[in-house]
Amino acid sequence: MRITFPDNLFNIEKWKAFRGKYPPGSDIDHRIIIVFKHDNILKYFYVTSQVDNARKMARNDLQSLVCIKGDDWDELTKPSCIQCNKGNLFELSETEFRKNYAEGKVKVLGEIPESIRKSIVSAICSSKTFTDKEKAMYTV
Repeated sequence: MRITFPDNLFNIEKWKAFRGKYPPGSDIDHRIIIVFKHDNILKYFYVTSQVDNARKMARNDLQSLVCIKGDDWDELTKPSCIQCNKGNLFELSETEFRKNYAEGKVKVLGEIPESIRKSIVSAICSSKTFTDKEKAMYTV
C-alpha cells in the first residue's frame, strides 16, 4: 500500500529524484533528477538503462554522459546513464508535476547520492551544448 502525502508536504528541489512517466511521451516510468527550479518551472534529466543507445546519441558530446553502476544508487536495478546535454534537459511546470503526484503518477525518491550529483555537474560543465550562463545556472 502506498501512502501519498498531500502535495504541499513534499519539497520539489534541485538534486531531488522522482519516478514517473517522463520525459514527455514516455510509456514507462523513468527516474528523473531536478537540476533547476525557478518560480513554477522545473528542468530535469532522466535516467535510462539504454546505455548503448545513449552513447550513440551522445557520440558528438561524450563528456555530457554520466554512467552509473547499479550499486552507485539504491534506486537503480541495473547500469544506467544520464545524458546531460541541452537536448535531454526537459522542462515542466511545478503545478503540473504536483498534480501528477496527487494523481499517483509520480513517486518521490528523495535526494540523489553526492557522487552522482558531482558527476552531473561535471557533465553539464563539459557539455558542448550549454552556454557558460546555462552551465552556471544548472550547476550552482
